[in-house]
Amino acid sequence: MEGGEAIPVIDPAHYAALVRDASDEQLAEGMRTNRELILGEIFRRMGEHFDGEKAGRTAAVIEWRILEPEEGDYDRWQMVIENRACVVERDGGRKPSVTYTVGPVDFIRLISGNSSGPELFMLGKLKVRGNLMLAARMPAWFHIPGA
Repeated sequence: MEGGEAIPVIDPAHYAALVRDASDEQLAEGMRTNRELILGEIFRRMGEHFDGEKAGRTAAVIEWRILEPEEGDYDRWQMVIENRACVVERDGGRKPSVTYTVGPVDFIRLISGNSSGPELFMLGKLKVRGNLMLAARMPAWFHIPGA
């Protein structure tokens, strides 16, 4: 950041409403121009929205692969869940228990509560590999703002 400016904090419910009201083209443009900032802030907040009591004794590595449409590559983030805590690592080195692969617009809609995982999966927009039972249980461990 230039000049040491702070990143403005957006309330998750307000962000969800902004996503709800945005077109796919607007979200895609936002991701093209601010991808690092948006993904960094989303994954930084994952731990804040994690409910360790709901996860219980589960130990897992959840890997997210957010596709880059132009290059065909992806950004990779791992959520390490253990001891009733969630720690997020960019490009983590652990073997994932489950891997989600999704495009950037669908990811934004999913994490803001504006799309559902089963819907995206059925439409072929969300790919899931690994422990499918874990994949089905994991969203309940997070408070998703909703719109």
